[in-house]
Amino acid sequence: MKRVLLVGVGAALGWYGHSKLSKGRDEAVVRAEEALRTSLAPENIGRSIGEGAASIIVESTRAFFTTVRDQIPALNRAQPAPPVVENLDDAEPLQGEVTNVASDRPA
Repeated sequence: MKRVLLVGVGAALGWYGHSKLSKGRDEAVVRAEEALRTSLAPENIGRSIGEGAASIIVESTRAFFTTVRDQIPALNRAQPAPPVVENLDDAEPLQGEVTNVASDRPA
């Protein structure tokens, strides 16, 4: 009788433990499948590709403007700005020539 009770209690404990373990395992499998499904979803793949393309464009634009700044001295921030004339009497007038152009159209 004692052995029957021990076998019965052991079987009950084994079944209970198995049901709890399999329940946890099933939940883990469901979470893994959901993660796989969402990572392979077309909208998520498209978003990932778009973010990658955007970061490539940003980096290449930064590299381009860095190269332009290095090659064109006027854009180089290390050079001082041209002097600003504060008194217009000290400024030199621009030299140029004015030409009158006759128009074929009546005014």
